[in-house]
Amino acid sequence: VPADDGAQRLQINAQNCVHCKTCDIKDPTQNIVWVTPEGGGGPNYAGM
Repeated sequence: VPADDGAQRLQINAQNCVHCKTCDIKDPTQNIVWVTPEGGGGPNYAGM
């Protein structure tokens, strides 16, 4: 997605995010800054 200054940027839509932080862990250049949602650390999935 082009940014306002014309440079390319990565846009992630959080609608389908399961808060696993894989995108942050697997990004060696640290282009993704993942922040946990307010009020907790995300969902608590049974069996994981």
